[in-house]
Amino acid sequence: MTDTARKRILIFPAGAENALEIYDALRYRVDIELFGASGKKDFAEYQYDEEHYIEDDFYINHVGFIERFNALLSQYRIDVVIPTHDDIALYLAEHHEEIEAKVLVSEAHTAEVCRHKRLMLELLEDTNCCPHWFKARDEVKEGDFPLYLKPDIAAGGVGARKVSCIAEVDDSMFSEQYVLCEYLPGKELTVDCFTDRKGKLKFVGPRSRDRIQMGIAFRSTAALLTQEVQSIAEIINERLSFLGAWYFQLREDRQGRYKLLEISCRQAGTMTLYRHMGVNFPYLGIMELYGLSGESLILEATCQLERRLRTAFKLGIEYNHVYVDYDDTLIVHGKVCGVIIRFLYQCHDERIPVTLLTRHEGNLQRDMDSYALPGSLFDKIICLNAAENKADYVMPGSIFIDNSFAERKAVGMHCHVPVFDVDAVDMLLRE
Repeated sequence: MTDTARKRILIFPAGAENALEIYDALRYRVDIELFGASGKKDFAEYQYDEEHYIEDDFYINHVGFIERFNALLSQYRIDVVIPTHDDIALYLAEHHEEIEAKVLVSEAHTAEVCRHKRLMLELLEDTNCCPHWFKARDEVKEGDFPLYLKPDIAAGGVGARKVSCIAEVDDSMFSEQYVLCEYLPGKELTVDCFTDRKGKLKFVGPRSRDRIQMGIAFRSTAALLTQEVQSIAEIINERLSFLGAWYFQLREDRQGRYKLLEISCRQAGTMTLYRHMGVNFPYLGIMELYGLSGESLILEATCQLERRLRTAFKLGIEYNHVYVDYDDTLIVHGKVCGVIIRFLYQCHDERIPVTLLTRHEGNLQRDMDSYALPGSLFDKIICLNAAENKADYVMPGSIFIDNSFAERKAVGMHCHVPVFDVDAVDMLLRE
């Protein structure tokens, strides 16, 4: 960025998977300060601290939304809003002149086409990437089955179903609420794209959807960019006006040709695959908003991601000192325990004193040096002999971390402080 002041970026809504991916993509940028806003309680409440997260009646269909939203933008001096839901992207695109901040979104017509499958099919039905779709009941013939019915507005396969025979066809399938298309039986691809402010398609990255749960690709593999996929991306980019990250989904027809399922003008959560390979989609988009052009260094390697549900905690305890064990706690299986060391550095950053409380046999300093553990990480190091009790050293207002149940039980009973085993320390970590 050309401005030395950090840009204040609002992710809205802030709690969905793609919103959390945008957070991860921007959280370490020194020129950005992140904020999140949502209309409901979700993971975002755990992701942000209280000074950077706002939860209120932020629903676009509620009366007075723009006034409330602009008040939020003004109060927190937001520079850029990144919408993370298709409906909100469309709404902010349509009302961008009323929003008192820059909005990282494509223009309104593009957002509308991306939200409505019927509009998408009408726009692209003269191309070879568009699946055949039926506009009236008398167009459907016996030899066309199976077919596939899906809502005009939906994502992740919600409300979609296979139609197997003519007896299952009814007039409602040809209303504006649905599209009835040829059935595509082949493999599926998602294609991540980035378009700059001049309309140039700067990146095209296909990825497989190897394992899908809740409409999300929990396993995805970077795929070879073929001329067929590149051509489809270019056709879509020519017919619509994107800005920043967008994606589309393809599935093979009976002849093995890719046909279009849907387009979205927002970022997808699984774009994290190509972000980790070098393309920071939201940051590049912010640069485009400020008239700057960024570059990406693409990692030339095979890459596959696997994801799982993520856990975060809000723990209702306060402490002003930490006591931690060494053997089998800080050092586990001959290696430094990552979650413990991360927590100790968190304590260092928050100015919470840490005491190493250990019965380590041998030369502790030499052994710590062998693990590259600095003694300065601890405010005090206490080495006990076998006859001494750790509970005699633990002070009120502290917490105690030790792999030994007997040690935790003794400290908990005699000192009345919270005690933690190694596997529970992650609940003490802050995002």
